[in-house]
Amino acid sequence: MRLPLGLAALLLAAAAAAAPTDVPVYQLARDGTLVIGALPDVLSRREVRPHLTTGLTTSFVVTTVARREGGAKSRGAARIDVRWEPWDEVFLTVVVAADGRVRRETLASFERLTAWWRAQELPLARGLAPGPWEVSVELSVVPFSQSEERDAQRWFSTTVASGEAAPRPASEGASRLDDVVDLLMATSIQRRSIVRYAWKAGPQAAPAHR
Repeated sequence: MRLPLGLAALLLAAAAAAAPTDVPVYQLARDGTLVIGALPDVLSRREVRPHLTTGLTTSFVVTTVARREGGAKSRGAARIDVRWEPWDEVFLTVVVAADGRVRRETLASFERLTAWWRAQELPLARGLAPGPWEVSVELSVVPFSQSEERDAQRWFSTTVASGEAAPRPASEGASRLDDVVDLLMATSIQRRSIVRYAWKAGPQAAPAHR
């Protein structure tokens, strides 16, 4: 039986969006920071890689929801921006996570970009109590059109130009984290994401050193 063209297209899109079989891992640092690492290689996937060499920014928005028995729940977010610079033939990256720090790298090849991606350790949430957590991770891929590139460039040059989020008193730590998470989400234009992946993160044996 032949499927209608519209249904066939939907099924193909759903197959393309299937998450890689490997899963991220999480660590709970000594200070209660939830750190996500070992991100699966989505950069090489056919629905993602063509967007990485257009000269426009592609954003990867990583969000987490951590739950534990008793009803406690914590959300978090991080954003990774990747842009190919055709003149210098390098990848420019900016990472902003829930700790408010900005990490920039210039990478000379796609192979180095994928190795860098796998080595990322992203602080996604803070203030978690010790003990087992169930951690859900979602990654949204957001490519920008030429008209939207102005917003992405503003993110590179203005929003994180200082290299670190503006400090606040320790008593305002929770508010500061909420501000960072809200900023990450608001600047990601998630309604335009081309694909989203979802996993249940596995625990990593060694604790993060923080």
